[in-house]
Amino acid sequence: MQLERSESTCRIKVTDDPIFREFNFSRIILDRLIDSDKLVILDLTMVSSLHSPGLANLVSIHVSLQKRGKTLELVGVNDTNRRLLRATNLDRLLKIAE
Repeated sequence: MQLERSESTCRIKVTDDPIFREFNFSRIILDRLIDSDKLVILDLTMVSSLHSPGLANLVSIHVSLQKRGKTLELVGVNDTNRRLLRATNLDRLLKIAE
């Protein structure tokens, strides 16, 4: 996992597909954020396919950030994962960049 910060944005690139499947991934992400991060960009370019734990992590991260007044944006979502997010209606909950 790679973490980059700018003024009010934190960009996290998932570099290892299996770590994203861990149920504690959301806790790992949330523990690394600082109060000034208003926008959290999660780069899923390296995530070949989302599974139940990954979907649960996305929802958990989104809800936790929203409670803190922060925004989660997904980038690098491949077509397979985009279809899955659409089929589960998570595309309505999560902000997915084109």
